[in-house]
Amino acid sequence: MNDQTMPKSVRYYERLTYAGMVVVFINQLVNWDRTASHFAEALHIFTIVQIMFPCVQIFWVWLVVRKRVNWARWMTLGAQFAMMFVIGFGFGIIANKGHADGTVLELVFLILATSLYLLAACLLFTRDAILWFVPQRAEFGHAVAGSSDSSASPPAHSFSRVESWS
Repeated sequence: MNDQTMPKSVRYYERLTYAGMVVVFINQLVNWDRTASHFAEALHIFTIVQIMFPCVQIFWVWLVVRKRVNWARWMTLGAQFAMMFVIGFGFGIIANKGHADGTVLELVFLILATSLYLLAACLLFTRDAILWFVPQRAEFGHAVAGSSDSSASPPAHSFSRVESWS
């Protein structure tokens, strides 16, 4: 498969991941008072984290979608389930403490972003997306060098030939 035949599920993964990033950004804008307090506490560290987080995510999407790196696809799924665990663990702590430090709107944005990321990660494991991550082999010319006969047999290293093990 080449870039023109990128599966729809992989395209939707890319779009949903970027949508999740937008939701996180909107969350920071809507809850600006909390964001500003983080800036006041540690200006340089918070600024670096706010710049690096989207850059790493964009790089990760590029690895998965454009470079077709299979281990990145699996890490994406694992990271989403880890995030779901962290959110569940956070709810357990909140239930134990009896109050939350954030707002309800912040929680809604968190759940929305995580749902988008999880749905996007699951799209990487649909039937058509799995073929997208199969390593692409370089195709060598099947004709013998110096021969104009196009019906020459494929070379011995051809991956299309099935050998029997009898």
